[in-house]
Amino acid sequence: MSEQFVVGSASKGDCIVQVTRSSKTAVKIETGNEALFIEGLHAVVEETLAALGSPKVSVDVEERGALDYVIRARVEAAVRSVLSDVVPWKTGAMRPGNARDRLRRTRLYAPGNNPRLLVGMELHGADCVLLDLEDSVLLAEKFAARILVKHLLAAVDFPEVWVRINPLATYGRDDLAEVMLPAPHGICLPKAESAADVVELADELTRLEKDLGIDPGSTFIMPIIETGKGVLHAEQVASASERVVIIAFGAEDYTRDVGARRTQDALLYARSRIVAACASAGIQASDTVYADVDDEAGLIAETEHIRDLGFVGKGAINPRQVEPIHSVFRPTDEEIDMARKIISIAQKAEKEGIGAVAIGGKMIDKPVFERAVRTIALADLMKGGWR
Repeated sequence: MSEQFVVGSASKGDCIVQVTRSSKTAVKIETGNEALFIEGLHAVVEETLAALGSPKVSVDVEERGALDYVIRARVEAAVRSVLSDVVPWKTGAMRPGNARDRLRRTRLYAPGNNPRLLVGMELHGADCVLLDLEDSVLLAEKFAARILVKHLLAAVDFPEVWVRINPLATYGRDDLAEVMLPAPHGICLPKAESAADVVELADELTRLEKDLGIDPGSTFIMPIIETGKGVLHAEQVASASERVVIIAFGAEDYTRDVGARRTQDALLYARSRIVAACASAGIQASDTVYADVDDEAGLIAETEHIRDLGFVGKGAINPRQVEPIHSVFRPTDEEIDMARKIISIAQKAEKEGIGAVAIGGKMIDKPVFERAVRTIALADLMKGGWR
């Protein structure tokens, strides 16, 4: 442990916190409007230090409009970097569980180390928010990022929130030790390649739920398939645990792994195999992100393509992508009217004992009826917003 540690940044919405070993506790704060904020800022820092056992440290804070949870996270990270025996702040914000088949048209990614981008992530209308501790976070920032994510989870009531941890073989267990305290709805497992990968995470979640008093089995798993091996083992991954409710596809890593260019043809096999595996396991399939945030037409075209393949959702890397994706998965008035007509005719035929009926010259068989039922169910879900 060092005698001094600095964490945070001078960016808007963040703060710089310097903690130094000391013979007594001292707090110094610089802010742009001392008359309005200094008293409240002192209260946040002192509350954090008390939660950490009132360690003997000197704390210097340069505040740049940071929210309270950001200040708490930065102070905790700096203190724990200086004093190894400090017990982590066990911020417990139990949240109600969600349905396995909840509407998940979009998963909106947010880097776990950037307070400016994290603010208001729950307000953009995404069906679920994914806080990232893996690819978007540099190695030197991973410790502070997982503490920031922990405090964000405790402070914000997300409709559904997931955390993408690092692989368990690297920093994933450290991630879980922090972020499971405020009980996210689910954990995203990157580079899932086998049933064993999923089972290992499921076992760790079972242990943590028991230790933390979280409802057993309530934490979902979203494996992310992003390698050739993962694609070939997609069915095993999908059925490895009852905790798995959705699989996401990661095209960038997949194309790099197999040496392909990112084209619709190159991704067709992987996408189709993932969809089939998810259908076999009775879970959802969510497509990869679309990297060009300024190309709305391209995003819509790709979303229409993957919807037709059987995906029920898609990743988003910018809030502006949420509504275009939702628009593709939203049944049109014509589709809803036709679905209602199909259901009505089929139900009437069943009551009258008629074995085969048609509409517009097309037979209404079981798959057609089930698609109509799904269309109405999806339309009803969207009327209710987040459910």
